[in-house]
Amino acid sequence: SEGGQMALCVAAESMSRNPIAAYTHRDGFPLGGAVQFKDFLWEALYDPAPAMDMIATADNLAKRYGLSREAVDGYALLSHQRALQSQLGGQWAGEIVPVNSQRFELEGYQPRGIELPRGVETVTQDSHPRATTLAALSRLRAIHADGVQTAGNSCAVVDGAAAALVGSASQSQRPVLAHLLASAVIGVAPEFMGIGPTPAIQLLLQRSGLALSDIGRLEINEAQAAQMLAVTQTLELDNERLNCLGGSLGLGHPLAATGLRLVMTLARQLREKNLRYGIAAACVGGGQGMALLIENPAFIAR
Repeated sequence: SEGGQMALCVAAESMSRNPIAAYTHRDGFPLGGAVQFKDFLWEALYDPAPAMDMIATADNLAKRYGLSREAVDGYALLSHQRALQSQLGGQWAGEIVPVNSQRFELEGYQPRGIELPRGVETVTQDSHPRATTLAALSRLRAIHADGVQTAGNSCAVVDGAAAALVGSASQSQRPVLAHLLASAVIGVAPEFMGIGPTPAIQLLLQRSGLALSDIGRLEINEAQAAQMLAVTQTLELDNERLNCLGGSLGLGHPLAATGLRLVMTLARQLREKNLRYGIAAACVGGGQGMALLIENPAFIAR
């Protein structure tokens, strides 16, 4: 950051509270006329340029790269299993802030607060990870008739928030978790938006002079399972270094917060495993790919 200052980056998403409303209500409604309400969450996941939703873009990738329903469900099962196992093992505790019912007051402003459901004193872990099987996933109906994507192999609609301090290491009063080395943003065809991480990671590696084999861990957002398989196929990337604690299929994808979550999870894994480099990446609806290269400042060569 300029001038050695620190920046507080905060992202929050409450997908469960997205409204259902009518676009034209300000103009009034004719007597007896039909009122068309729209789900603003679904509207946000629909791209008017190619005239398709995000699920359809993943189905497009499945067709392009010959991905079967069984393979797509198989990847989803891995994500669900990893997310549940890592949660049961307490591996998320280091990056989760417990949430309680509380009230915030500041002179001159209206009070705000958080109110948890009755009987819930505190929330200390994500609610989405759960046990499943390949048989259970295979029984789910595809969202589109000719597609492979279902509710079980697509990212979950969840709420979440994340925060991080970004700035000059010399200005930090606490140990630095990760060094930000390079980033890349690239455009792709919107009807294949899920492939975005592949060219973004390739550009990032080109800029940094590193090879994919130099990267100890990768956290790539799992928008849909078919999208992830397309990315791993085009990068020739196995699952041993990828989303090792589970991804958005198993954890959920609170849109704004996911990017920060990916980087935090990645940085902590690099520290715990004494690995030097890591890449966080994501596709973006509308046709983009983004990737970030980080380095573990505590890495010890052996």
